[in-house]
Amino acid sequence: MAAAPLAVYLAFSLLSLVWANSPDYSKTFRAAGQSTAIFVLFSYLKLSGQTLLLKRALLLACVCTAALGAWHLFAMYGILDMPWATTLYQGVGEQRLEAYGVKPANEMLATLLVAPQAAMLLGLILSENNRSLRWVGFLALAILLLFLVALERRTGQVAIIVAIVTCIILYRNRVWFLLFGAAVLCGILILIFYPEFILSRGLSWRPAIWMSTLDSIGSAPFFGHGITNKVTPVVVFDHEQGVIQQFRHPHNMALSVIYFLGLFGFVFWVALWLPGVLARIWVRPEKQQDGYVLIPLLVGLAALMFDGGDPLSPFHFDWFCFWVPAMLLLSSQAVNGQHLMAGKNRSRLQCFFPPAYGKQV
Repeated sequence: MAAAPLAVYLAFSLLSLVWANSPDYSKTFRAAGQSTAIFVLFSYLKLSGQTLLLKRALLLACVCTAALGAWHLFAMYGILDMPWATTLYQGVGEQRLEAYGVKPANEMLATLLVAPQAAMLLGLILSENNRSLRWVGFLALAILLLFLVALERRTGQVAIIVAIVTCIILYRNRVWFLLFGAAVLCGILILIFYPEFILSRGLSWRPAIWMSTLDSIGSAPFFGHGITNKVTPVVVFDHEQGVIQQFRHPHNMALSVIYFLGLFGFVFWVALWLPGVLARIWVRPEKQQDGYVLIPLLVGLAALMFDGGDPLSPFHFDWFCFWVPAMLLLSSQAVNGQHLMAGKNRSRLQCFFPPAYGKQV
């Protein structure tokens, strides 16, 4: 029954193809199938008692990402001897990078890929009992953080702060308060002595983009415009100058969901993750075992609120920000739901949104 929120959201998304302009049935059904597949995989591993195997597999995946990131950093700042003040992938020809096996990535997409994996790695390290694996994890985490800093994306900087704040809430440890204070102090010092690091991209267009998107949402507020493969540019308009700029998407996940699926779809989307987060976020720190799920989910959502994502798409960069941690969360719900179904005192609502138990799965 815990899979009901996913089933409802996917069903509504597929139904929206009926009223969508230029719908892409193949792409949308493929996306729904892939989302279901990873939910089934995660649920199977957890229900069969293979949670440790799942955690180790996720740890290995994050370490592999860190190894690739380390090579990109070494090729850029070591082999090619670019100054450390240079943004990653900038100031050097693409062919020179590709000669060393480095394919430059879009900074925004790279941030959406790396930030949630760094957050997941942090959660895995905090619940890992093997000391050797913890040290490997710390080394990989340091590389991923350096990678985010080298990208010089403000979204990545926000992601680091959100990860620390999430750990403060989950673990309520003095260390995280000190890290938060250090991060804020570091940000202030950078803003004073090296403002280009934060302000190099100029003032953000996002408020204007969001306001323009809200105007577009007004034409179909409840059911949305439907999932479509057609790019509908967000136009930033000024009454005196006319069209100032056009953007490919709203740069905000929540607004994207509302634009394509309306307020009803937004409610179904929130039901995918909010009940599970609320059930787990106030678990006693000594019993908190879901940090590897909650930290990347909240970090990913924070990133998507500034850089955006699709409400339903096949495997893509933004999957690491939402779909992977959300399916991990729902798979934990499925395990707890199984325990509830075996009990006598249960409500229908608890079967759909099982609470977190003292014994974490």
